[in-house]
Amino acid sequence: MRVVTLFLLLLLATELLLRGYHQFTIRRALPAELRAETRALTWDGIKGKYRIVCLGDSITFGEGLPYTQAYPAVLEALLRQSFAQKGLNYDIVVINSGMCGHTAVQGLARLERDVLWYRPHIVVLAFGLNDGRLGHWPLDPLREREVCGDDSLRGRAELLLRHSHLWQTLRARTRRLLRTLRPVDAKGLPKALASQGELRPRVSRRGFQIALERLAASVRGHGATLFLLTTTPTTEAFNAQWEPARRQRQAVIYDEYERVIKDVATKSGGRLLDIHAIFAQRSPAGLASLVAADGVHLTQAGERLLAESVLQALEESDLPEHNTTTD
Repeated sequence: MRVVTLFLLLLLATELLLRGYHQFTIRRALPAELRAETRALTWDGIKGKYRIVCLGDSITFGEGLPYTQAYPAVLEALLRQSFAQKGLNYDIVVINSGMCGHTAVQGLARLERDVLWYRPHIVVLAFGLNDGRLGHWPLDPLREREVCGDDSLRGRAELLLRHSHLWQTLRARTRRLLRTLRPVDAKGLPKALASQGELRPRVSRRGFQIALERLAASVRGHGATLFLLTTTPTTEAFNAQWEPARRQRQAVIYDEYERVIKDVATKSGGRLLDIHAIFAQRSPAGLASLVAADGVHLTQAGERLLAESVLQALEESDLPEHNTTTD
């Protein structure tokens, strides 16, 4: 009996330690990942300006580029130039709330701090590339369940086990070990396609939709005009490391998540900007100049095209020219 009690106490202590470690890891990463220029903003410095907040992942952040070359900063410069040409004297600020590697679930978790705190007039949401990317990170399922839950019979039956950080850690480590032991071919690629469980996207389709819907509802509920952007396309360099079956599955997943973005925009009353279509209209050589060598992130030219596309959407929507009330 004493041995059983000690074993249960050990399991409990391990679970509590892992919960604390995971929460510490998640929270510690948040402040450091925002652009330094964004963290330096104060309410006194922006309260009299027309405020646009861009919430998203590394595409919004401008991975690998200086702050001034990321699309929010380029958009601000283009807006100021456009106002000057029209003889308008609006003071405007475009806030970069992009974080590298983030999903819509993570964006929802920081919505209050990184978006609503600025009391924005316009919010531009851009998620999907990380959400739909195959091969979820160890903490992704935990984050999604905390935000989205699972009301199905199976979900309820597994609730206690799936909320165990010890169980999630052991499962993730076991899968990682099995992947290293899986036979590979001469090119170092797995001979057999991994199971559907191992090839899950970072955020499920349901979780992605719920997170976007809640983001949209909250933004609209606070009186801001909402724009939802579809994802930028990836190039062959992104999938070159994977076997054909995985490439095909990744393409299917991204197509599904594009439809989710469009559906949420329609249902929420947000304004959709099909960035994927705008980029895809370029020739292969033209697209290569817009997407970085990793096949995912944007070059300076790509970030500028993104900013120009958002600017055109704002102007076509008659914003912010006829919506200039500031606090």
